[in-house]
Amino acid sequence: MDHRFVGIPELTGVPRVAVVIDVMRAFTVAAWAFSRGVERIVLASTESEALALKESHPGWLALKDGAPAAGFDAVNSPGLLRSCDFTGRTLVQKTTAGTVGALAVANAPLVLCASFVVAGPTARFLRTRDPGPVTFVVTGEDGRADEDLACAHYISRSMAGGDVEAAPYLDRARSSRAAAELAGGLRSGYHPDDVGLCLEIDRFPFAMMARQEESLMVLRPVAAPDIPSSLR
Repeated sequence: MDHRFVGIPELTGVPRVAVVIDVMRAFTVAAWAFSRGVERIVLASTESEALALKESHPGWLALKDGAPAAGFDAVNSPGLLRSCDFTGRTLVQKTTAGTVGALAVANAPLVLCASFVVAGPTARFLRTRDPGPVTFVVTGEDGRADEDLACAHYISRSMAGGDVEAAPYLDRARSSRAAAELAGGLRSGYHPDDVGLCLEIDRFPFAMMARQEESLMVLRPVAAPDIPSSLR
């Protein structure tokens, strides 16, 4: 199937189905947040918007890239997030690439956000929807980030059915510029386990769908049905 793999600057028109990829770290963090009890994630366009949303909605939390900052409750690190208890909370997320990519395709009929930790469920969800060609939005490095491309290619191959060996795709991601920067402590708001946590294939059993809810772009976990072995 003729899927498209594009960076955010290359987006034109409104895709019918968009899968927005951010492995290191926005959509790994989002999946971890859901696993820690978050009910929904509101995607913000700026840090100021994230703080304004938090201020106007008592009980909401806010998360950003980089070092901890006043008003924000968490940073964009799976290693730092995994011990939190966010049961029943709404989290407002603003990151450099992932949230930007999702907001860029907000008008698409179907938007999924993905990383390796939900790659298999994302592929299964798409197969059950029979979506036709998918636009994979590779958010890192203007579409050149190899960890995001590798994840997009893995999901694309998995959609076609059959068993797909994840190791080559994970190796590409492990050798990426982003992984090297994280491992070297060159990105703030960092935990030493972040790279490993971003490369855990299918850690979580759900896919993540973003859709407009009133004036907000909201991300929620969605079930990904198992596909009978006879149909794989």
